[in-house]
Amino acid sequence: MSNELIKAGERTGEFGLWLTEILQDSNQYQVYYDHGDSEVHDNVAVIKAFLGETVTRENKLADVDVMVANRDNEILLLIEIEESPLSPKTLLGDIFASLFSTNFAVRVDGKQTNFSVTDRTRLLVTGYVPRKTNLLIEIRTRLKQFSGPKDSITIDQVVFVIEDDLDTCLVSLQKKVIEYLALE
Repeated sequence: MSNELIKAGERTGEFGLWLTEILQDSNQYQVYYDHGDSEVHDNVAVIKAFLGETVTRENKLADVDVMVANRDNEILLLIEIEESPLSPKTLLGDIFASLFSTNFAVRVDGKQTNFSVTDRTRLLVTGYVPRKTNLLIEIRTRLKQFSGPKDSITIDQVVFVIEDDLDTCLVSLQKKVIEYLALE
């Protein structure tokens, strides 16, 4: 199916549902994802990345697509999925919005629930670039020169999942998640 015919966020919602289903029998994980049907699934929520202790319009930096946390509300995975061809601006925006955030939160039962970043947290930035260029190599090289705040995600915790097309990208993302969470 052509990517242009897909509703914005639809593949992200499908990925979040897939992740929810493979982790549903485990009591150790919480999964939240955007772009799904919150009337059907109670873990469909907007995941806010922000500065401070309470999220507001003034301090919100981004909405993250998918989050996996343990039962202590420690984040294991933050996942950004770009369904359109990835541009450098979008890639860097996804990365730096999370790097600058001091908190991540989801509204659960009408209340804000905060989740913590730890040394184990990984930010998976996922997208596709139809024509491979050296630009991604240069961006990765330059990113390694940055050091961010100590109370959030660091550059070393960012993982790229970049492929030639969206379908291949999502398969690679599934494999990374399974590998990271040691599900096999």
